[in-house]
Amino acid sequence: MENLQETMTAWLRSGQTAEGQMEIATYGNNLLMAQVTGTDFRLRNDWPPQQWHVFLHVHEGELRLTANGDRIGFDAPVYVDFLSNARWTDVTFVGRYRACFVLVEQQFFMESTQQMRSKVSEGMMRFAQSPFSPMNESESKRLLQLEEAMMATLRDGRSVFVRELLQTMACAWLYELWNIFFRRLQASRTEAKPHWGDTAAQFFYLAHTHCREQHEVGWYARQVGLSPDALSAALKRFCGKTAGTILTELLTEEAKVCLRNPSLSVQEVAEMLHFADQSAFGKFFKRQCGVSPMQYKKETEQPG
Repeated sequence: MENLQETMTAWLRSGQTAEGQMEIATYGNNLLMAQVTGTDFRLRNDWPPQQWHVFLHVHEGELRLTANGDRIGFDAPVYVDFLSNARWTDVTFVGRYRACFVLVEQQFFMESTQQMRSKVSEGMMRFAQSPFSPMNESESKRLLQLEEAMMATLRDGRSVFVRELLQTMACAWLYELWNIFFRRLQASRTEAKPHWGDTAAQFFYLAHTHCREQHEVGWYARQVGLSPDALSAALKRFCGKTAGTILTELLTEEAKVCLRNPSLSVQEVAEMLHFADQSAFGKFFKRQCGVSPMQYKKETEQPG
């Protein structure tokens, strides 16, 4: 049988830069936990076989990923359930990050959650449509405490009932996640205005999907049913930045990616990013980066 620890260590390690750190603990081929830290990270797209359930809890940093062709981004803390019915690619951490991957073998997972599934069935289909849970620092801390307890149990070889302990802890961890989800769901049903976390998640989804062609805050505000000022206030409260600042940062990063492509001219990049003309793009880019698009392209362009 394939060794889970060796295979998954290689898979996760390949995404880290040289200074990245990773601590892994396993229970046979049933459960693996990997606590990772570092700067910049990109997972290989060769995902584990479908009998492995992959979870991710990002404690610090910015997460970007592509799900079924849509590019999405979140600021930590956030939880992602990499459901096997979606196509996941380009999972990256931008800048400094701290996160925990949890991989569970399907049969072990089904045994652990047997009693839970009937209790959360109401939310399972809804969650499957968007398997992401932004959370606040208090919620993230509670999950972290459970993760540390699970890691300690995995490292302790003296437990007689280790399987039962791990299944109970995994179940508690998942119950905490469902608590977060159902609190958000209840708030969205009872509050007159959207929950800040739900608004932020919806905005980040739209921004990462449409920032190339939609530069105005007003467009995003209409999609989430708020005024531009209310949207910016919600984002400022939830993640410390206004909608305009976030859109500018995303558009700047998109511009840098395009300019590093040797097959694209500055004019073509301006058109791809839906600027009125090359001059407007040049003014925007120099204001954000301090150099012209052409100068940046010459300094950073990858050889073909």
